[in-house]
This record gives sequence, C-alpha cells and structure tokens, in this order.
Amino acid sequence: MEKDRKSEKAELRQKAEEFVKHEPSKTSEYISKAEALLIHELQIHQIELEMQNEELMRAKAIAEAALDKYTYLYDFAPTGYFTLSKAGEIIELNLSCANIIGKDRSNLKNRKFGLFVSEETKPIFNHFLEEIFHTETKECCEIKLIQNDDVQIYVEIVGVVSENRENCYLNIVDITERMKAEEEIKLKNEELQKANAEKDKFFSIIAHDLRGPLGNYMGLAQIMADELPTLKINEIYKISKALSDSATNIYHLLENLLNWSLIHQGLLTFNPLVIQLLPLVNESIEVVLETAKIKGIEISVDISNNLQVFADKNMLQTVIRNLVTNSVKFTHKGGKINISAQNNDDKSVEISINDTGIGMDKDILDNLYRIDVKTARKGTEGELSTGLGLLLCKEFIEKHNGKLWVVSKEGKGSTFYFTLPIGD
Repeated sequence: MEKDRKSEKAELRQKAEEFVKHEPSKTSEYISKAEALLIHELQIHQIELEMQNEELMRAKAIAEAALDKYTYLYDFAPTGYFTLSKAGEIIELNLSCANIIGKDRSNLKNRKFGLFVSEETKPIFNHFLEEIFHTETKECCEIKLIQNDDVQIYVEIVGVVSENRENCYLNIVDITERMKAEEEIKLKNEELQKANAEKDKFFSIIAHDLRGPLGNYMGLAQIMADELPTLKINEIYKISKALSDSATNIYHLLENLLNWSLIHQGLLTFNPLVIQLLPLVNESIEVVLETAKIKGIEISVDISNNLQVFADKNMLQTVIRNLVTNSVKFTHKGGKINISAQNNDDKSVEISINDTGIGMDKDILDNLYRIDVKTARKGTEGELSTGLGLLLCKEFIEKHNGKLWVVSKEGKGSTFYFTLPIGD
C-alpha cells in the first residue's frame, strides 16, 4: 500500500515537471540559484495540487452519480428495505417499505417498528429482533402488520446485524396473497379430506343397506328353488310378495344411488320447464298407492288445478316419490298423508307432504342430511330405509334454487316442505 502511494506521488511529480519544462520561464536573472530552485519547487507543488484537485473533482462527480443511482435503486426497489436500531426504531427506509407499512415515509423515521405489528405476532417480531443482535446471523420471520383502517397484511422480514452491531439491516416483502393462497389450499385440502371421509363412510352405509334386501332376496329365491314342489299356494304368495318387496327396495336404492352419483359428477341433465303440478304429483305417487292401500293409509292431494311450477320433471318426480314413499314407510296402518301446495309472495311455490307417522327426534333431525351418519330406521312394518332418498331430494331441490326443510315431533308425525320457482 505504501509502495503504491509512493509510486502515485512519483508519477504526479513527473507530470508536474513535464508541465513546467514546457512552460516559459518566469525566473528573473537577478535571483540566486537557491531562490530559483525554490520557485521551481513551488511551481511543481502548485501544479501537483491543481492536478490532484482535478482528480478529486472527477472522483466526486463519479461518487455523486453513484450515490444518485444507489438512492434511486434503494428508494424504488420493489422490495422494502429499512434499518432499525437495537431499540427497534426506524432509522432509514425506502419508499417500498413505507408503502408496505401504509404510512408516509417522513412520518416513519425514528418511530418504533413494533407499533405497526399486530398484537398476536408482536412476540414473534420481538424474538426475531433479539436473535439478530444476539446471533449475528441472518434471521427471518413472518408477521402481520396493521395498515390504515385496521387492514392487516402478512409480511416476511429477513435481516442481519450491521458492522457496528448497533443497527440491523432488514428487507420486507408483502406475502399476503401467498398466505391467502396457502390458506385457501389448506381449506380446500381439509374440505376434500372431509368429503372423501364422508363418502367412504357413505358408501360403507350403502353397501350395508344393500346387503340386507339382497340377502333376503337370495334367501327367498333359494327357498323357492329348493322347496317349490312342497309349498302351498299361500306360502308361495307370501314368498313372492317378499321377493317383490326386496326387488323394489333394491331397485329404488340403486336408482337413487345412480342419480346421486350422476349429479355429483355433473352428468345429470337439468332441464326445467313449466309444469302443471297436480297431474305430475298424481303420476309420481302411483307407485306407492298399492303399498299405502295395503297399510290402510289414506293419501289426499290438495293442489289447485292451475298451479304451475318451473322445474325439471324427472327430478321433481323423484323428490315427490321419495318423500311420499318415506311417509308411507313411517306411518302406521290407518294413518293419513296429505300433499298440498300454495303460492308464496316471493314468486315461489311451497309444497308440503304431511303424515301422521312416527316422527323424528332431535338427533335424527340434526343428522338428517349427513352422508357419513346413518340415520335410517326401519318402517312401521319393518320396511328397510337408507336415508339416501332425502339426500337426493335436498340436492335436487337446491338445483332448482329452492330449499327443503322438515318439521317433526317424535310420535306426532312429520311435514316435509320444499320450494320451487313458480311457473309463470
């Protein structure tokens, strides 16, 4: 280093002497040689100083340009940069940092950064600041800041201690969108896991419920095959009736399961039309009239001839058939079922199916539309039930932007209500 400085001085001296050599001599002939030498040295020194001054001016201009460039890059960097003291006071910050905090930069200097940290994440930030000065290594934390109007944002801060260990240099990035995306993904995953668990449980219930009627059907068919020649007519009739009931239960369960599967895959066609409600209801309940007759249950329909709804015919028939079948299933012999409908003020039609059956308690009502909870019970004559029909009804009604609900009391019967758009 010392050699470099001596070399620079020698080079500067040489340049000055060259300059003086080519300058006209201003020395008087009446001065001594010593005085002439002194004047020469002074001239050399003056030229050296002038050359050094020019070099300093050029260096200053370069430094100022670099400082302007650095200041511009610092202020307008997309990432926030700031400097904190050991006490957590803001010493310096760029515009991006001020924007992230949500305050004017001039109002932030010398203020404690912790004032803008949310209460729940303040302990995280305080620990982060302590670690920076204690470990002298790069530290990182994720906290929440409170902006104007109590708006909270997530930020990531990375920092290191300064050379004098009195300050620390930090950069800050707004990660709110990333955190929202991560939270959304987390919620979606939780919902997906829950849905998968519910469906697994649901299919387990369906498999169990299918086993019953299929087992009965196979057992009865085996009896028919093995003992038909020895069976009496009334015995054959009873077995045939039982076979028919088992086959009907299996068919209805598979039909509901297929429709439920199709609607969840988005493959079930939804084609709403203006429909006369009364003829459709009469057509839908034909399949349960014989069962109701055997149990001595009276089914009445109280619907105006000119009442219309805007609905998908197949879906509406499935809803009415399932609800009326349930009412017949859970109503004792000699009971009554009434189907009625009326216009609402909100341009919808409210349809109700009321029965004098066994009703439902609170536990059943609370879990009525959960696919992972078995709420099905046997009917008053031991009829099998899966609960899938109600799930299907609810989804079909919601497909029409309607709603389905029930009012029931154990031992007093149930009334199912659902709404559909009016058929203007």
